[in-house]
Amino acid sequence: MRILIIDQCSGTKSHPEDYPVVNQEETKSEDPESLLESLGIEGIRAKDLYGGKQQRRITEAIHALTTKGHNVERFFVSAGFGLVDEDQRLPPYEATFNSMSQAEIAEREERFQLTQRVRELIDTGGFDVVFLALGAKYYDTIDLNGLLSSTPVETTVVLFNQEGIEEGYEQVISVPARTEEGKQFGSTVVGLKGTYLKNFSAALCDSKDSVTPDEAAEYCLTDPSANPQSGIDNFF
Repeated sequence: MRILIIDQCSGTKSHPEDYPVVNQEETKSEDPESLLESLGIEGIRAKDLYGGKQQRRITEAIHALTTKGHNVERFFVSAGFGLVDEDQRLPPYEATFNSMSQAEIAEREERFQLTQRVRELIDTGGFDVVFLALGAKYYDTIDLNGLLSSTPVETTVVLFNQEGIEEGYEQVISVPARTEEGKQFGSTVVGLKGTYLKNFSAALCDSKDSVTPDEAAEYCLTDPSANPQSGIDNFF
């Protein structure tokens, strides 16, 4: 199965103590390659730089999925640099959409062309499942309706806390990821979407080559360490 995960950057970043940290204004005027050159550092792969709970758990989920033979691609929505491949090298930086005004978010959305770039990924990737593991402000950087309307019906798309949008698209499902669900799965809200991806990876069979939206939600909500039905009953 081909799986695309659109993750997001995290406030917690892992880097050597002697590495300079780029501020939000600097990310506005320079691309990562130019910044790395000017700083004289090699940079850190995005998947190693972002050290938040969600990001670490998704890394574990990807390892489990690839071990089972599934093909997984992961990109991050970065407040500093737009859509970046998990292996792209970046300088440590301080920038988050959570602290930006709507005007600042709109400016970066236009500059990064996030909707167009995610659409191109989906159009050319032949993915069976797409996860948009994003927080509220990060969803604001993407025209979800525009993206979903162009996504093939054969591609299952999993959103989180986007119940109002899923109703118009048969290939889309939204999984709740709020405080109540966090308590149920023993997770903070910050790490819950990563927990869901780990659950999905544990439930997905090696030979499975597609999943329906309902199956994807079921797998996310099934805690492999508890009663198999514990999460499902609270979703439907």
